[in-house]
Amino acid sequence: MATTYLEALNRVLQLIGEEQVDQILETDSYTNLLSAFLNDIKEQIEDSHNWRALKKTYNVTVLPNSQTATITGANERSRLVRIYQSNRYSEIPLVFDVTDSVNPDPLIEIDLAELFYKTSIDPDTRQDPVYFAIDNSAGGEVNLKVWPIPSSQKTIQVTMVTPQERLTNANTQIYIPTRPLVVGTAWYALEERGEELGVNALFSETRFKNALDDAISRDAAEQGNNMELVSV
Repeated sequence: MATTYLEALNRVLQLIGEEQVDQILETDSYTNLLSAFLNDIKEQIEDSHNWRALKKTYNVTVLPNSQTATITGANERSRLVRIYQSNRYSEIPLVFDVTDSVNPDPLIEIDLAELFYKTSIDPDTRQDPVYFAIDNSAGGEVNLKVWPIPSSQKTIQVTMVTPQERLTNANTQIYIPTRPLVVGTAWYALEERGEELGVNALFSETRFKNALDDAISRDAAEQGNNMELVSV
């Protein structure tokens, strides 16, 4: 069963010798500080690997004569999943035109600036999209842009790693491996208490790195794809 935010926080409190809590109160300054540490470590872990539990596939609808569609459910920290194809010696993004579900067509990724350039020099072309780019410049909104501009409605399937939002609700389930999250937060807590130069803090930092490496190795092996790349 998945670990909740409150359960993870209590495991941290236990590790550093503090009393566990029944709820996360805004008035409890120390618990809130640990919560900030926990969320910071969570983001580090989420960014370190394409975790299987964070992968989501979105079906994005691009309307006729439109170039842009919002990837609903993605956030500003979402990133494309790419796989390495040995026969091409390159990364291939998992982005397909699935309007015809029997014959999905892979789209070619280009820089956003190049896509704007193609649109500017040939704005009237209307045909099935061949190229795409991801635009996350609008804060928390992530948009898919395609070229050429389609004359009919298209469904584009995009697979991304989407990290969880910052944890605030005590009952929120955590998707990433819990052990490196707990150990890493305890390490931060020991540093905050002034023990960063002591044996205990050094051991905690080492434990965090080892726990994270172990979790990444297990997750990669279970996915059966150790060549998968994290780059955006």
